[in-house]
Amino acid sequence: MKKRIVSICLLLCVFLNVKAQGVYDDFIYNRQAVKERKVVAWPYLREADVNSSKRVIRIIDVREKQNQVMSWPKNPLSVIVYNAVIEGKLVPYRNDSLSSSMTMEDILKFTVDTTIVENPDPNDPEQTVQDTVYGKFYPMERIKKFRVVEDWIFDKKLSTYFVRIISIAPQFVPKIGGVELNEMDLCVLKYHARDPDPTNPTAEMDLRHLFINYEVFNRQNDAARLTFDDWFEARMFSSYIIKQSNEQDMYIRERAEFKDNGVAAILEGEKMKQDLFEKEHDMWEY
Repeated sequence: MKKRIVSICLLLCVFLNVKAQGVYDDFIYNRQAVKERKVVAWPYLREADVNSSKRVIRIIDVREKQNQVMSWPKNPLSVIVYNAVIEGKLVPYRNDSLSSSMTMEDILKFTVDTTIVENPDPNDPEQTVQDTVYGKFYPMERIKKFRVVEDWIFDKKLSTYFVRIISIAPQFVPKIGGVELNEMDLCVLKYHARDPDPTNPTAEMDLRHLFINYEVFNRQNDAARLTFDDWFEARMFSSYIIKQSNEQDMYIRERAEFKDNGVAAILEGEKMKQDLFEKEHDMWEY
């Protein structure tokens, strides 16, 4: 009898211990590190210390192998960003100037797909009428690219050449009347604006403060996952350049020599990428 009581007590202790530890994301321990992380602010930069600067716009395609972690079903970036916009956590802007914000009605209008279908006329069965069917927007299926605006800056005081992301815009292909239109930005979102005010629940949040608490899948180790903030700051993505600041303020594909030659436009973007790399490399003597 005593042995049975001791066994029951041991089982209860084990059960309570396991329950106290908690289970998160299919693990036997409570994973709180990512949820408790805080954004590390960028160092202060004076205008007088900026020796050179170049603005670059690039595209991150989630279908590229290196970027497939962005579509991890447990934390797809497109769903994270879209939900944050719909829930009012992020302020969506119309363009890269980040001066004109969008309303929820604008976002929903852009994301609603319409299809024209022929249905029998209830008043005359021999005739048909056209009806508009509104489809639901699935961000993981529809958002396949992100347009990134960034500045390449050389700080002469610290002798440091670094990149600062300004904004990120999720892109999708709208469907009107069943016809796919040209790819467009869903909205433009600030990447790093300022530290949100914890005492003000309506204060604007930027992407860094959103990304810091969302994990990115690690192919080598499930116990050492980075956050999306780490992933972007470490520039672990693959991308291609579509624009570099120029006197005509034109994208590569808008220039006359590249309008009808997509391959040449991609090669021109790769040349710009190589020029940025060589500029950083040639700044130092060994």
